[in-house]
Amino acid sequence: MGHIVDPAIRPVRYSPPAGVVGRIEINSLAGIRERGGPQEFLTPQRLDFDLLMRIETGRTRHRIDFADYSLARGDVVWIRAGQVHQWGAIADIEGPVAMFTPAVVDSDARDWIRAAEVRTPGHWPAATLDGHPAGSALGALFAVDEASNDPSGKEIRAEARARLLTAALLLLMLASPADARHRPPTREAFVWFREELETGFASRHQVADYAARLGYSPRTLNRLARENTGLSAKQLIDERIILEAKRLLVHSRNPVARIAADLGFDDASNFSKYFQQRVGTTPLAFRTRSSTQAVDG
Repeated sequence: MGHIVDPAIRPVRYSPPAGVVGRIEINSLAGIRERGGPQEFLTPQRLDFDLLMRIETGRTRHRIDFADYSLARGDVVWIRAGQVHQWGAIADIEGPVAMFTPAVVDSDARDWIRAAEVRTPGHWPAATLDGHPAGSALGALFAVDEASNDPSGKEIRAEARARLLTAALLLLMLASPADARHRPPTREAFVWFREELETGFASRHQVADYAARLGYSPRTLNRLARENTGLSAKQLIDERIILEAKRLLVHSRNPVARIAADLGFDDASNFSKYFQQRVGTTPLAFRTRSSTQAVDG
């Protein structure tokens, strides 16, 4: 993963229990609460796997990076690997959960998802999925483990889960608002750019840096970025740097100078100017405001 490791943001690795076949585990909120224990869900987490859940009973709030969602019956939440999220009152909700590594999704589907993920939300209210095929695909995915207890069919069910999961994720993209949908990458170069950005944002801040590594011109990267996301390549780079800056400001106690250095800035003053130009406030003011909101919330 390209994120910066910080002890205040607790990493959670995918470690399926014995007996799980394939790279997808179907569980429940009750099941992961029992496995993790009451302390597991109190602090911000950064998963190295994806988590997809559907709320069947109860209500709570959930934060994914800096978006707050009110969850209720029928809602679906998709937390991507690398995102920082904070559970609300997890004991107040129940429903099925799928945990999986991104590699379980086939390469063609990953390209579609990667092209749209800049604008794809992490939450789908029940009303959005009412009557939508994404809801049917999710229902089939979560029902696979209940379909048969025949041990001879484990491998077949694992394959069925993988295919249903891919279908569900793609259909969720279609259930997103119209402005969140984009075509699949028009060229493989855009996929490479996104991968390079995820691993190199802390040391490479200019479009020319990525163009040189990939063997394309900055103009080509900007054109591909706009075709696939509506944003320029520089805007995508800035968004990724700012997202990590916000994570470190809110979830760590590191001084601004340390965060600036971690993100590849030569001094704190340059970082502060960069942050204020894009966020509209200084790093310290953003940290103070976010901490106050957390206490009040």
